Amino acid sequence: MGQCLWNQWARLISLTAGVFQVIGGIFAFFYRYSMFNPVININNLFNPFNYFAVICTVTGLIILAIELPLPFLKNTFLVTSFIPRILLYIPISFVSVFNYQNVNPALYLFIATLMYLTASLKGETNRVNNTLRSKV
Repeated sequence: MGQCLWNQWARLISLTAGVFQVIGGIFAFFYRYSMFNPVININNLFNPFNYFAVICTVTGLIILAIELPLPFLKNTFLVTSFIPRILLYIPISFVSVFNYQNVNPALYLFIATLMYLTASLKGETNRVNNTLRSKV
């Protein structure tokens, strides 16, 4: 008791980021706006089709598939280790910043990446499947 389990905290933040990523990607289909639109004009990537909306929606679903995990991913290296998550979430958060609706999920995902890095440096193991299930 009283000990911070970084990987469980990072998992919950990643789940939140994944849900917000999907919702932000869906909203981006209707409201096309870049985060850096006042600084530089990158409207060519948003018109006539918003590529960032598709990328953010798909990556949000990938995050949810990794963090929940899906049955066919349950015992794979992608789910049981922290290193693939760290290497996957950094580019996802970088790409998500360009879409205005996905700035917050990008920040959440970057924070979760730092927390997974802390968990791996402290030597934690992925005990999510055993500890989150109630024994009652």
